[in-house]
Amino acid sequence: MNDIFNISRFIGLLKKHSSENYKTYLMSTGVLVGILTLILSFLAYMSDGHIGVFQQGIIFLNVMLFSGTIFCSMIFADLGSRKKAIPILTLPVSHIEKYLVAWLYSFVIFQLVYVGCFYAVDYIVVHTANNGILDKNSMVNVFSLDDKFWIVFPQFAVLHAICFIGAIFFERLHFIKTAFLFFVFILLISLLNPVLLHWIFGITIDKGVPFGAVGITEHGNFWMIRRNTVGDYILLVSLILVCVSLWAGTYFKLKEKQV
Repeated sequence: MNDIFNISRFIGLLKKHSSENYKTYLMSTGVLVGILTLILSFLAYMSDGHIGVFQQGIIFLNVMLFSGTIFCSMIFADLGSRKKAIPILTLPVSHIEKYLVAWLYSFVIFQLVYVGCFYAVDYIVVHTANNGILDKNSMVNVFSLDDKFWIVFPQFAVLHAICFIGAIFFERLHFIKTAFLFFVFILLISLLNPVLLHWIFGITIDKGVPFGAVGITEHGNFWMIRRNTVGDYILLVSLILVCVSLWAGTYFKLKEKQV
């Protein structure tokens, strides 16, 4: 079938995918709720009912990135089995429709479900903890520009794009193989970064985080060079281009899949 998007076929495929996988997704949601409840409750218990906004935000960020990348890595798992791949690849729908269902579930729906689960659990834990203390806890606002926890959403987009292409590229052990290549890439960037910074500045670099601040010492004086607003915009645009490129690569890799 040619790659022409048809809204009726797409909705039908979305319903089919949902009906076939809703039990697995419900159980996964239950596990997610259990993990969030366990972590937040344990933290509140160990701190005598005091669970700060920063602590809640850190839990939100880490659990989202970890659970989201695992979920994304399994979205094309059936294509790794020839027996399961045949009915999927022979469906009378276009590749773009198959792609969008996988992208919608692993990126959009996951984030909506995760945010809903986190706030439901966080509300219960925080308000339960407040019953036994005088200085009441406040719930974290992950969308606040002041607390910087919103950074998890662009971070998740990048990691999703990486795991998404890894899920279709590898037939087995999707998450492990993708994570291994990702950490190898980070290691290479970290090793090359001081060399590139030395070549750019022409002096020894004390501290240099890839895509972050640069610390240099000159004549006994330490200077920290940070990105300006233009640099932030360039980094943001670069991340968007990386995500779009990897998402596009996933689509073309899906088109190559044969029965």
